[in-house]
Amino acid sequence: MRKIKLEPALEFGSRANFAIIDVTEAPAKKRGTITIDYAPVDVRQLIEQGLDFDGAMDYYKSRIYGLVRHYISGDWEDAGGYDEALDIIGKHVRPHYE
Repeated sequence: MRKIKLEPALEFGSRANFAIIDVTEAPAKKRGTITIDYAPVDVRQLIEQGLDFDGAMDYYKSRIYGLVRHYISGDWEDAGGYDEALDIIGKHVRPHYE
């Protein structure tokens, strides 16, 4: 199983980009970049599906996992940055639930 580190690349008001860094073997290799959208229209869709804030964050956690899994063609484990990525997303999503 690959060990992946997520590094924030760009953060905007409606989306964020994260670099996928494979740290399974030295030297670490960048495997790609994912974009997570959390624009008001995206969050509104989650609210309409009945998701509360925790449900929305579970959705984003699953979304990140799935996108990284697609890029590296297999399962992976967090080697750092997953929680930080969710924190970045959470600070933009939370105001929609207040």
